[in-house]
Amino acid sequence: MNLITLLRIGIFLLFSGLMIFDYFPNIVFNGISKTTMIIGIIIVVIIYIAINRKTDEDNKKSSFIGEAAFILYSLILIGVLTLMGGESTVGISLNNPILWFVLLLSLVDMALRHRKINA
Repeated sequence: MNLITLLRIGIFLLFSGLMIFDYFPNIVFNGISKTTMIIGIIIVVIIYIAINRKTDEDNKKSSFIGEAAFILYSLILIGVLTLMGGESTVGISLNNPILWFVLLLSLVDMALRHRKINA
């Protein structure tokens, strides 16, 4: 397992922690502040971007797949946390039209980049 894979896993885990903290603020992570988790995500993302700066054809395709997986994972996580009885304190839910608009923009961007990769 290389460093980029470990950083991707770290991003998924920190994001999951923030989402769980958002949906169940009084139940879990009482000893960890939300600010600490956000700073952790920012640091991991900056390191990931710095290491992943060189983008050859294989990295473009794997980052494309990773981005699609992250979007799907986010939607599933929101659905599962909602089904478990959680309610987002910041308003993230599957009923939020802004979430679907951002998802649509992401999918359009991914489709355009996919065309460039295959062209």
